[in-house]
Amino acid sequence: MSTRREFVVPLKKPKPNIEHWVKVIKGKVVPERPPMVEYLIDNAVMKPILTQMMGRKWVVPSEKRECMGGQMDIPYNKSMETTKHWLDNQIAFWYHMGYDFIRVEVSLSLPTQSRIARDTSDQAEGAKRAWAETGIGPIRDWKTYEKYPWPTIKDSDFFIHEYITSHLPDGLGFITCHAGGLFEHICRLLGYVGMCYVLYDNPKLFQAITDRLGKLIEEYNRRLIQLPNLYVIFQGDDMGFRSSTRVSPATLKQYILPWYRKYVEIAHEKGLLYILHSCGYVDNIMDDLIDYVKIDGKHSFEDVITPVWKYKERWGHKIALLGGVDIDKLSRYPIGKLQTYMRMIIDKCHKDGRFTIGSGSSIPSYVPVENYLTMCDTALTY
Repeated sequence: MSTRREFVVPLKKPKPNIEHWVKVIKGKVVPERPPMVEYLIDNAVMKPILTQMMGRKWVVPSEKRECMGGQMDIPYNKSMETTKHWLDNQIAFWYHMGYDFIRVEVSLSLPTQSRIARDTSDQAEGAKRAWAETGIGPIRDWKTYEKYPWPTIKDSDFFIHEYITSHLPDGLGFITCHAGGLFEHICRLLGYVGMCYVLYDNPKLFQAITDRLGKLIEEYNRRLIQLPNLYVIFQGDDMGFRSSTRVSPATLKQYILPWYRKYVEIAHEKGLLYILHSCGYVDNIMDDLIDYVKIDGKHSFEDVITPVWKYKERWGHKIALLGGVDIDKLSRYPIGKLQTYMRMIIDKCHKDGRFTIGSGSSIPSYVPVENYLTMCDTALTY
């Protein structure tokens, strides 16, 4: 990794304050600058910062490359020290990059079909990318539903969470969720085309799959909220694409949102925040997410759909808005233009509070490391 300038990050003496971060989300304080937020950060961006700027040794504890965002094989054997080293790296990264929390998510084992290809990013070092199956998934009818290897929740599913929460530096909080939301996992189990057919031809099967998954995630969340130092359930579930929700708003309201209302209630009963990350156009269900589901904040914005400042104008008085730096601009803009663009977002969104700054979605492998560092620097020096 080579950069053309010096950066504020990684911070030598971080001072995270998760309690303050939570107060910002709740609208109890309006700080001089918005705190930072991030959803996921790809290894291709994280690795050079950890190794070349922080002097840490890079390790990978699993054959599965997408450890942070999906199923992960934990080697409970001689490789356990490698796993702990990997987790220590995660903690160190979020701590020294100026965040008030570390966010990690892991999925239950829910095997599906994926399309694998080489990651073409110059930074990816030969890694592969996986795309969800858009045709027909492993569940097609009642027979395949009954034969599917539905998981059971085990204590070992929470090793990562328990290790992190017992090794946090002072002031750093923990944020997590079940990797992949209810709607996303339904799409993967049925395939997108298969899901559309089942919705029309066999709605009872769709309801059965929804309820089976819904109860699993509910049980998982009830385990999560028992963790110490947990402050937020920050759930990802991409329910939209560029011009619409992926199924009709009526379908989401009938099958999906009642489960989310339950998940929010579980978090709120424990005094935790519940934030939803949902990519794509979901404007036509936002009032339901706010008034019925009662989410505390919304993450994931794309300028060509609805930029974060438009969300601020419409819903900023009701919920917190998180992130907003468009991934296309974060990836392509030269440094000076990126800094100007970011300051514009902060100027428009921060003055009334309930806003945090970060990427509009996550940090994929193709975001230049220098641009990611610039985003963090601009946020911390605003």
